[in-house]
Amino acid sequence: MISEYLRTLSHVFKMRGIVGYNGLVYALKRLPLIGKIIPDRLYATKELKAVYLVYRILKESFLMFIGKILGLGIIYAAAMVLKSVYRNYEYAQGMSDSILYSNIALFLFLAYSLAGTLLNTNMFRCTTEKEYMVFMLRMDAKKLNDALFVYDLAKLVIGYLLAGIVAIICGAPVFVWLGFPLLAVFIKLFAAGALAFFYEIKHKHNRSMKRNIGFYTVKLSIAMISAPLLFIVLMNGGLISFNILIMISALLVIFGIWGYFKLKMLDPFLHRKALQDNIVRIEAAEYKRRSKDNTRSFKKIKAVGNVSSSKKGFEYLNALFVRRHRGMLYVKPLIFTLTVAAITGLYIYSNIREYYVRFGSDNCLNMVLNNLKNLLLMKRYDDNLLPFDKEDTFMLFLRWLSERHLLALLIPISLSDNTFKSTQAMYINCDNSLMTLSFFKQPKKILELFDIRLRQMFKINMIPAIAYGVVADLILFYSGGADHPLYFIATIFVSLLLCLLYSMTDLLLYYLFQPFTTTVNVKSGAYMIFSVVKWIFYSMVFWIPCRSDILAVILIVIDYLYIIAARKLVYRYAPRTWRIKS
Repeated sequence: MISEYLRTLSHVFKMRGIVGYNGLVYALKRLPLIGKIIPDRLYATKELKAVYLVYRILKESFLMFIGKILGLGIIYAAAMVLKSVYRNYEYAQGMSDSILYSNIALFLFLAYSLAGTLLNTNMFRCTTEKEYMVFMLRMDAKKLNDALFVYDLAKLVIGYLLAGIVAIICGAPVFVWLGFPLLAVFIKLFAAGALAFFYEIKHKHNRSMKRNIGFYTVKLSIAMISAPLLFIVLMNGGLISFNILIMISALLVIFGIWGYFKLKMLDPFLHRKALQDNIVRIEAAEYKRRSKDNTRSFKKIKAVGNVSSSKKGFEYLNALFVRRHRGMLYVKPLIFTLTVAAITGLYIYSNIREYYVRFGSDNCLNMVLNNLKNLLLMKRYDDNLLPFDKEDTFMLFLRWLSERHLLALLIPISLSDNTFKSTQAMYINCDNSLMTLSFFKQPKKILELFDIRLRQMFKINMIPAIAYGVVADLILFYSGGADHPLYFIATIFVSLLLCLLYSMTDLLLYYLFQPFTTTVNVKSGAYMIFSVVKWIFYSMVFWIPCRSDILAVILIVIDYLYIIAARKLVYRYAPRTWRIKS
């Protein structure tokens, strides 16, 4: 049996390697400029396939263990912390450290495992890989499902055993870090067996074996309601008796044995039927065919209301788009702006209150007015009392960022930027219809609309960007001021220029690769590659030190050159790459 599982898994890994490598080469061949010089024989290059195989092994090994180690490792560490807290509660009186730790760890583990089981039962979910192997290569569906399930269980056990290192450090008993992996296996068997049991009943009553969205919603609701209740119980010193937890674990073991036999006896035909009813690609096609706006993201980008505008041409098209999507376009930037404003206001209020407590109302008013005057005139903060302790490392760190590392503004700018969601809305409500018209795909027309949209995206995203620049100026001012007034102006300019750079990148990727399908999914390997490259680049430049005035000049040059290059790329390549994807 083991040799049969290994043989099936070897076929699966070969299929994953072939599909993954061919997809990578296909994505590379679609890149502008580079794609033209990449020969077709790259698909058959053995050396590159070997390199990709090593990458796949490393990726599989990382994904195999990281989630399990983190999940169970956090439970072990949390149990150690809670053990010291529970010593103050009446419940823990008379219990040894070993039993108390085991009680808390088992309680957390059962909650974690059962919640994961409720939300993650994918044995009969038919991915592209399973679709190829079962319905095209005629592989036995039961053998494939069983082999992949055993493989998942092996990853689970190995990952949990490695997490036992954390348990040993935290002082967990041996039976805990050896028993939890076995208990997790039985819980997984119980969940898979229960799913097989429900599929048998559905087949018996001639019903589809498709996953029930309503049942999934109920499971998600149970998990969301239970989590806060468990947290409240733990924080108030309540805990289920260790003997009761042992009995629950024993029941789960019995249910796991039942699940094993249910899986073993499930007809191979039902395995195939379940996969056929749960093909992911068919679900997406069905979604597209019916054109039902069921998903939350799809609803967010729908056009709302009828509006008019006095503008003409593409300006008119853009004005209609903005007015009909103003909720989706402006809500996120405004939320970030208001949040930043509220936090900044509370910070300033705390400083004023400190003045009032220490110096009285008259002196406080004079200090506040004097500081406000200096801030407006972009002078130094000349009060003897700074609003923070000069040994406050956090405030000094913020000043260091505001003074020398304004590229750190890329973090909040990336979080509040709304260009990606806006391009989805552009495609769904405008472009996927207009792309069928030949005049719309003329280079000059595409470039004209690109310019209009770039200005619009910048206007939307500049609102929070200005707020970030103001906050950086306030930090600089309240921590001692700047050497020159231009620093305050340069800080806001840097924030705006970074915002323009970020917005332009997302819009350019949309025009060059048009990654969206009519179901709002991303379907472009090249787009994903460039997105990853974008984040790698940002992470590399993130900590480059530079004065704000010098950085502002550099960014002006970079943005100017980037705009020229982006417009040329859009003019040349977008007419070919800007197309509808199914």
